Amino acid sequence: MENEKYLDAIFHPKTLAVVGAPQERPLGWPGIFGCIRDYGYPGRLYPINPRVTHVEGLKAYPDLVSVPEPIDLVIISVPAPAVPAALMDCIASGNRNVHIFTSGFNETGEEVGLELHRQIKEIALAGDLRVIGPNCMGVYVPKERLTTWVKPSGKDGPVAFISQSGGHAQDFTGFTSRLGIFFSKVVSYGNALTLDSTDFLEYLADDPDTKIIAMYLEGVKDGRKLLEVVSRINRTKPVIILKAGLTEAGTRAVASHTGSMAGGEHIWDAFFRMSGSVRAYSLEDMAHVTLTFRHLGTTEGTRIAVMGHGGGIAVSAADACGNAGLTMPPFRNETQAELRSFIPSSGNMIRNPVDAIPIFIDTANIQRMLDLASAEPDIDMLMIALSLDWLFDVDDGVHIERIAEYLAGHAREFVHNKPLVVTWRTYRNDPRIPEVGLKIERLLLEAGIPVYRGFEPATSALARWAGYHRFIRERSQH
Repeated sequence: MENEKYLDAIFHPKTLAVVGAPQERPLGWPGIFGCIRDYGYPGRLYPINPRVTHVEGLKAYPDLVSVPEPIDLVIISVPAPAVPAALMDCIASGNRNVHIFTSGFNETGEEVGLELHRQIKEIALAGDLRVIGPNCMGVYVPKERLTTWVKPSGKDGPVAFISQSGGHAQDFTGFTSRLGIFFSKVVSYGNALTLDSTDFLEYLADDPDTKIIAMYLEGVKDGRKLLEVVSRINRTKPVIILKAGLTEAGTRAVASHTGSMAGGEHIWDAFFRMSGSVRAYSLEDMAHVTLTFRHLGTTEGTRIAVMGHGGGIAVSAADACGNAGLTMPPFRNETQAELRSFIPSSGNMIRNPVDAIPIFIDTANIQRMLDLASAEPDIDMLMIALSLDWLFDVDDGVHIERIAEYLAGHAREFVHNKPLVVTWRTYRNDPRIPEVGLKIERLLLEAGIPVYRGFEPATSALARWAGYHRFIRERSQH
């Protein structure tokens, strides 16, 4: 309960102070104080700077003790040698929730940084401070109009992101906004002086605004606790984890980035197997997996029907599905006969995958194909694979948009409640074609249909989504 109380104040602060707010914005970016102002934080904001009287029109205070009310979240943005004094000011003023933006501590590996780290840890523990950081970007909560980085989306959504890296927090939230994925809460926690990933996980477990949790981890203080917490949460809220630093070079990089111990690959293989959490392999991959969980319900299996057109689709689809762990069972003979009744035999395949350009010339034929494929008892999910190069020349892309509008609307009545995803690809050197791809991508995503650029990201994400639901089913039976 105490954990929930203070993290509530951190994620929903009514009062906020920035220690080290400058009179003028730094060159090249707005600074922490400027980012908060620009994003429209509606609470009471206090700049702390003993050398000025005002910052961006707001009265500045020499220290936290001088501020006339308690502060829900103190953000420290001063040079590393000044951080110990700033923490002492937090203790003296009774403000215990702290985000240290400043870097230059144990991640440096140098004696000066290590000694400063020892100092601030001793102060934080003695003063019972709840510290996010140091060496991190802190929190981003769209619903509260709170951020410490430049121009993130103003929309909120059901995904939470816990990131040890501030850069990854910014990059991931930027990349996912293109996919229509928005966030309840994001926290970049850096060196984890007192608050670690498990603290945020435990809070998000009961957060009604969070349905999916994504994580970027470099290291963790208490591996057993992480396993216990993730295993428990993962039964009701999928936890998607990108674990960095598993190579020898990656381990060294982790130590110099956040001063963490990365852990061996075999340990993390066991962690994913035991917890049932979903493994991601890059930020982009984590975004695609999150997209799949965001829009699709559950599935009983890994059997997929692929319907598309264009050169080599059969082999490409089969390889992508096979490598990911999905299967493409052939349609029943009666289904193939029905398909053949409106798909010419010359140059068109109907067994699964379906490779037939004539289908995509008329949306009525797309409807018949979807209805037949989704009615197959051995099919769990559906994929439409659009080769934009083959369709663009019909009418400079207008027909492609017509297909997307149909898939986003009327087609949903003919999939027999089975998950539907769309992929698109283009290889021609014509800038007009990717523009059409972006347009249909936005249209389909707004309709709640996951869209991927190519087979591999789609099949890989679908396989892990299906694997998660298999894990949950098996655990529920024990």
